[in-house]
Amino acid sequence: MRRKILILSIALLTFISILSGCRRAQRDPNEITSFLKDLKSYSTDFTMDIKNDKQVIVHEGKQYYKEGQGYRVELNKDRVFLYKSDKIYVNDVKNNFKYTLDKDFDNIYKITFVEQYINMLSTNEDVKYDYKTIEDKNYQLIELAIPGGTRETSKAVMYVNAKTYLPEWIMVYDENNKERIKITYKNFHCEEELDNKLFNID
Repeated sequence: MRRKILILSIALLTFISILSGCRRAQRDPNEITSFLKDLKSYSTDFTMDIKNDKQVIVHEGKQYYKEGQGYRVELNKDRVFLYKSDKIYVNDVKNNFKYTLDKDFDNIYKITFVEQYINMLSTNEDVKYDYKTIEDKNYQLIELAIPGGTRETSKAVMYVNAKTYLPEWIMVYDENNKERIKITYKNFHCEEELDNKLFNID
């Protein structure tokens, strides 16, 4: 009798283990994307490594986003870019000079904005999801084509920490599926109360 109970217990534990394993495998990607879509504001430090056939160009800075206000990018405290709906307002702090650019002038810094990729989740029909473990950390990978991208910026893969739901880096690929740009995020703070003065043009 005890032998039958033991066998039954082992079989039950095995079944539960298999069932829980299936549940882990069937993770819902909508949990993370829903969280990202609900972001109203954030700030983060970023590093952008741009690779070409000869060298790697590195840009470092800090960026801010607030719904209804736009984006702010600070590059080494030397220049500040304010991205509004139709224009980019540049403050060259180092040379005490201000000027305005058309919103389509910049094809580099705007691809560092997390909010840009979040918006694509709702409009891009070719979004692909995957999961990957890197250095004992679990990530959800979100792959999507970049609308209006160039030959060097054809698609992007966002690596989102599956525990914190925060993006840690984005890899941008060219039309030949070669890595061209890596954007790394650190000190990512979401839903913090950002002062509207950060987005003032004056």
